Amino acid sequence: MILPLESNRVRRTYLGGGRIDAFTGSRPAADGVPRPEDWLASTTTAYNGTHEIEGEGLGRIADGRLVRDVAGTLPILVKLLDSDERLVVQAHPTVPFARAHMNSPVGKTECWCFLPGTAADACVYLGFRPGVTREMWRHAFEAQDGLLELLHRVPVRAGDFVFVDGGVPHAIGAGCFMVELQEPSDLMVVAERFTPSGRRIPDGKIYGGLDLDGMLDVYCYDGVTYGELCGRYVRRSAVYPASEPAVRMLDPGMTDKFEMWRMVDGGTVSLSGRSAVAVVVEGDGMLNGCSVRKGDRLLVYAERELAVKGKAVVLVCK
Repeated sequence: MILPLESNRVRRTYLGGGRIDAFTGSRPAADGVPRPEDWLASTTTAYNGTHEIEGEGLGRIADGRLVRDVAGTLPILVKLLDSDERLVVQAHPTVPFARAHMNSPVGKTECWCFLPGTAADACVYLGFRPGVTREMWRHAFEAQDGLLELLHRVPVRAGDFVFVDGGVPHAIGAGCFMVELQEPSDLMVVAERFTPSGRRIPDGKIYGGLDLDGMLDVYCYDGVTYGELCGRYVRRSAVYPASEPAVRMLDPGMTDKFEMWRMVDGGTVSLSGRSAVAVVVEGDGMLNGCSVRKGDRLLVYAERELAVKGKAVVLVCK
């Protein structure tokens, strides 16, 4: 079954969302609250420092049914994300840390594929520079000064792909429009008390339910050079063969937690009955015989494989 998804916009502390509105044909929220993310086929609840809205983050298919009532609990979380300002510096736990200290069976390893509409000067901040220690990071956090200088700045453009392992500090820059694929959690710790536009970050988000030492322990202090960082985590659009109808964006050696594929005319991907999430990035065509077009977000349920025909460019997350 190929099931269209309802819009599922989620509140965050940073500004954005206009690119999602344009991409999906949705309208901005009338209350003015930033909702710069659309959680696709989500069976994960959102955490904004407190659980203020019951069930926030849970996705629905177009007929109103909850995704989890149709397909069960998905082992992934897929988002559209649009940043009008830089996100705060943060990190997410590994699976062992989440199990030991955050009462969660999953961590939050993630990856990003940048979409058309990403600003020409967009960047992300990723990973510690060589020589950064836990003590240096604690001092920068307590002083709220010099945090970005301890991270690498990585320019990005549409078509680029970035992998973010658990524990790696990062901050998505302004002007980024992406599909994000991650483990199904909203676990994080945050190193900044205010967003660049001046919004205060709740302590619950900063510490992630931990004390100061526990929060600092989430970060991986494995500083690397810029070249080492890019070799490990960054794949430029130019390295993906344009002639291939189905390209695995995520190197198999990066993680066994999820997969992301870019598919064009003639491309097929095996699902073996696993649920997946598909985003039509450009054009129009057919997905397993169903008509699709740019901006469609789809739950793929109980299908053995996916096949694309026509001019559609489709990202498949599974």
